[in-house]
Amino acid sequence: MVDDDHRAGPPCRRRRRPAARAWGAACAVAGLTALSACSGDASDTPVLKLADSYATTHMFARYGVSGFIDDVTAPGDGEVGIEYYPSGQLGSARDIVNLAQAGSLEITPAAPAYLADQLPLSSVTDLPGLEEDSCVAAAAYTDVLSEDGILYQEEYEPRGLRPLFVAVIPSYEIMTVSTPVTSPQDVPGLTIRSSGGAMDANIEALGGAPVSMTAADAYEALSRSTVDGISFPFASVTPYRLEEVLHHSTKGANMGSFAVPYVIAEEAWQDLSPAQQERITTATEAATDRLCAGIMEDNPASEQLMRDAGVEFTELTEEQKAEFATALDPMREQWAKGFDDAGRPGTEILTAYEDALARHQDEGVDEADASTTAQTTTDEEG
Repeated sequence: MVDDDHRAGPPCRRRRRPAARAWGAACAVAGLTALSACSGDASDTPVLKLADSYATTHMFARYGVSGFIDDVTAPGDGEVGIEYYPSGQLGSARDIVNLAQAGSLEITPAAPAYLADQLPLSSVTDLPGLEEDSCVAAAAYTDVLSEDGILYQEEYEPRGLRPLFVAVIPSYEIMTVSTPVTSPQDVPGLTIRSSGGAMDANIEALGGAPVSMTAADAYEALSRSTVDGISFPFASVTPYRLEEVLHHSTKGANMGSFAVPYVIAEEAWQDLSPAQQERITTATEAATDRLCAGIMEDNPASEQLMRDAGVEFTELTEEQKAEFATALDPMREQWAKGFDDAGRPGTEILTAYEDALARHQDEGVDEADASTTAQTTTDEEG
């Protein structure tokens, strides 16, 4: 549900000189609730419109957008202005990508789950039983979205979109209002809110009826019994106050993930100077790192808030987890085969993403080993 108390104020504007993309003076953002006064030289500092559907209290805004704006608007070589429109001011999560493609704005999230008609292959991250570490998943997703990555070449480049920073929220669970879910046998007959895309198939594999809707619509759907439950990660529950209407949740089902690359319109990217492109590239790398760390921090914090609100958790045993895996794991191969049969590279993309996950998992292990070795050496020297 959109938090009206955190909508941004009206964007600051200055009369702009005619230009190919109607760019003018730089307009930086003061925090995430209001836009500051315009500043800068209208001749060389572009203003990019950034719009999303998330409240300014959402983790995507707090960990990703806020720092990104600070980094790209800081005075200096390559400075870029930003006009920020949060909380769906310019349209829903499904609409604003079209605005970017039409040239009405420049930067927006492009969540594949909400854009199954445009970015169906990009929902590979939503498949069940994959990575539960947000940082590993974000690094792997970044690889396949890079300029030489298969997803960029297959889905983003043809649509005139260039991925910037990435967020992946892993470990989706089944949360319900009335009926606790302890095994796949409890799901048939339940209507479950889904983010769409691959998550629809995940829910159907358990016998549930997916109802695709944005996260902002989940509160009303649950409170009105339009759906029996939701497929959600813990970290996304409290930003939408869903702990107020939920009473049960699984823990350990690993239903899949939700990925959001923020993208920039390619035409806007090409209009930037090399220094501005470098500034944005550096800012996107930092934003991805902050986002995954923030998600990993928010997940257990939100779980505790849910417990405090009275939500009862079914902590699945290894045997119960295996039951869910038996039902869900085949979805990965079925997802890939479905695209293969349609002449799209489903298996190639799944393999590329799984290989990237394995590579970054190994890098994480190597880093942990190096840290342990360094600590041991320090202790011995001390």
